[in-house]
Amino acid sequence: IGFLFSGIVCLAYSFTNYWKIVSRDDPLFAEDLTLVKEAMQMSEEYVNITFKIYMAVAFVIIGTILIALFIKGRSSKVVWRIVASILVVFLSGELYSGAYTSSEVYYSFPVWEKLNPWFESSNYISRGGIYPFIYSIQTAMPYVPEGYDENESEQLLKQYKYDLIPEDKQVNVMVVMFEAYSDLSKYTDMITLADPYEDFHRLQEESYTGELVTNVFAGGTIDTERSVITGFSNLSSFRRDSWSYVRYFSDMGYSIDGSHAGYKSFYNRYNINKNLGFGEYKFIENYYSQIQPGIPMDDVFLPEITRLFSEQINSSKKAFSFSVTYQNHGPYEDFPREGQFQYVPQGDLDVKDHSIINNYLRGIENTSYHMMNIADQFRDSKEPVVLVFFGDHKPWLGEFSSTYTALGINIFEDSEESFYNHYNTEYLIWANDAAKEILGNDFVGEGPTISPCYLMNVLFEQCGWEGPEYLKFSNEVMEVFPVTTTTNKVLINDTLIDTGALADKTLLNEFRKMQYYLSRDYYN
Repeated sequence: IGFLFSGIVCLAYSFTNYWKIVSRDDPLFAEDLTLVKEAMQMSEEYVNITFKIYMAVAFVIIGTILIALFIKGRSSKVVWRIVASILVVFLSGELYSGAYTSSEVYYSFPVWEKLNPWFESSNYISRGGIYPFIYSIQTAMPYVPEGYDENESEQLLKQYKYDLIPEDKQVNVMVVMFEAYSDLSKYTDMITLADPYEDFHRLQEESYTGELVTNVFAGGTIDTERSVITGFSNLSSFRRDSWSYVRYFSDMGYSIDGSHAGYKSFYNRYNINKNLGFGEYKFIENYYSQIQPGIPMDDVFLPEITRLFSEQINSSKKAFSFSVTYQNHGPYEDFPREGQFQYVPQGDLDVKDHSIINNYLRGIENTSYHMMNIADQFRDSKEPVVLVFFGDHKPWLGEFSSTYTALGINIFEDSEESFYNHYNTEYLIWANDAAKEILGNDFVGEGPTISPCYLMNVLFEQCGWEGPEYLKFSNEVMEVFPVTTTTNKVLINDTLIDTGALADKTLLNEFRKMQYYLSRDYYN
């Protein structure tokens, strides 16, 4: 009985995990057990019985029969069985709360050298399947905001009107998030040999511009990305259908498209983007590998997404596109190359810091050129186009941020200024003449400093759109807390303070509860 039961449990898990990885490159998490209904509806897509699966079942059956025939259990006193059972339960509990849920233990096991450590499926494969599943149990049920009630959040949302975008006010929207793009010239006067931001600054002059206070530094791209897409300041796992601005534009009849200059398994975008309302999102595997091998840099990626967007806006529908670049991803080479172009002179910089900053700025200049080029391609178009460009986080610049220190940029969060130096990136919203005429706005000026979750609020305000219920609710939150971070900082009355020091957290808590409702209960 023990062997048969264990065999059935392990086979059931292993087969489901195998089919899920093969079909969606997404391993089986404990949270997925809450989606049994959806899994059954898609089971025909997953199930493919192979010879090895038949063999595994056969081994369990044969093993059970052999044990039943040849291995006889010895009778023992009931008390010993009770003691043994208690010990098993006790040891299981201790192991789960200790070793099995320890992130230190979990990540101490290396990913197999032939696999990519950034892919969740690679972590599962390298750590044996069942162990990662047990490890995921602790996050199966997400953190529920204190006082959350589904009906209360539903009723609060109904207090706001869902407004459509009038047909005569619809314009095409192209959103691009640029990897590690940040205007360092605001923080240091050492960029003197050439200006890598020349095109970017020119574009800013004809745009509505501001700053984002992100939650991440030198990594964690997905936090900024999904905050903008959803308008959420606190993100869920998104392993089920969630509300997003992508869905809103789709409801308006827009055609939806997007690209990432990376592999589909990075941050599980292939599956989660579908849960956010995207259709066939483009990645290296299903699109860009046909253009060139490897990861497409901006010379390839940005012209291609511009071409794809041009095709979209020439259709009968208005277009919404959301793309994510890869160029300028760290780390940057910390050694000089022959003929290396320089933006920052050697001065007192050591070789590593000097190489890191110049290599980073070389990529930034190329990206800035393509930003302006995208605007130039739509500048005289009869189709109304609005561009939204922003960076996801500050770049990695040397171990222990040594290059920042060498440039005289304080990012160590020992003051309000250094906090912003650590987390701020730029955004700009640009419109061509056709869009300006339709929307009655010149799209020029200085925008507010905000969290990424409010970027769509600023876009809708510039376009003069009323928008969905959630946007209207979050507008009210933004007026009070234009910056709210997962680092427990909020901006209120132009002062950055810890959330623990807030006298009244009611509105902030309502904001978090609404996000939980929209990400988990709204479509379920």
